Amino acid sequence: MQVELLEKIDFEEYENFINNNLQTIFYQSARHINFLEDLLDTTSNFFSIKENGQLKAVMPFFIKSSSHGKVINSLPFFGSYGGLVSENQHYGKKILEYFNEYVDDEDILSSIIISNPFFDNSIYDDCYNFNLKDEHLVQCITFENRNENEIWNSFEQRVRRAVRKSQKNNVTVFKNQIDENSFLDFYKQHKTEMDSKNGRSKPISFFDKLTKNFRLGIDYDVFTANHNNKIIAHLLVFQYFPFTEYYMPAYNSDFKNLQAPSLLIWESIKDSISKNMKYYNFGGTWKNQSELYRFKRGWNTTDLNYHYYINAKIEKIKDIDRNELISEYENFYVFPFDRL
Repeated sequence: MQVELLEKIDFEEYENFINNNLQTIFYQSARHINFLEDLLDTTSNFFSIKENGQLKAVMPFFIKSSSHGKVINSLPFFGSYGGLVSENQHYGKKILEYFNEYVDDEDILSSIIISNPFFDNSIYDDCYNFNLKDEHLVQCITFENRNENEIWNSFEQRVRRAVRKSQKNNVTVFKNQIDENSFLDFYKQHKTEMDSKNGRSKPISFFDKLTKNFRLGIDYDVFTANHNNKIIAHLLVFQYFPFTEYYMPAYNSDFKNLQAPSLLIWESIKDSISKNMKYYNFGGTWKNQSELYRFKRGWNTTDLNYHYYINAKIEKIKDIDRNELISEYENFYVFPFDRL
């Protein structure tokens, strides 16, 4: 049994392996890895273990280099969960031991494993040589074999009221009726909203890479809200059984009072129920995002903690200008700057 470092992997073999492993989530899928390669214009890397010719464990990661050194993310781009997919802890431990040696030997500024919030991550505490562990939160609906009415009745009254208001104002929802112009409108709404919050928007190339690497109606769905023949909101979700990933909402603030985003979420949830999904993952919520946390909580979400396991040359990072780090390692996570 030997750990291998691969710059190329047989994606058919990889996908077959992770599809048979209950630890897998959308972000570790072959299509998402290919999407990241395309979007970030770089290649993926893998630590893997085979036994008797069969894949037993794998950990995908990406590397970004600059004059300051290399940054490793498993995985990059807006906090994509990464880390191990392994048949058991024994194989996972072997990969992490190899990873520790790799980080020590290479010119690594920081290496980050963003753990999977839906499974036990104690192996990183036990086997990964991190020097900082940063806690994060996701909010998720667990369907637990409940029917549509039971899930609807579990929402807070303010959520049900928002959905009903949108319906009463004749907001209509369309699924996957989207073209190039619609994607452009989606991007404009997304960027305007993020700019208003001093947030970071996804690049316009995101939508081109989305349609190139994923299958509409299979890997992802786009729900669109229309009012008086005007598109007022969008919602992009990814589907990777048993998870629906609430990925990117956007809306026209001029129509905020119509509560279209809430209606889109409800339609997406109903669609997920019809597909026998088990989880509807609203994704990460930062500690300072109290309003967003309250909004997601209204959907009867469960809080799940996960962690960024970071092995970094902290003193060296302190000497580098923050804006330079952001520029040099675009779309990669280097270090939580509030901890410096």
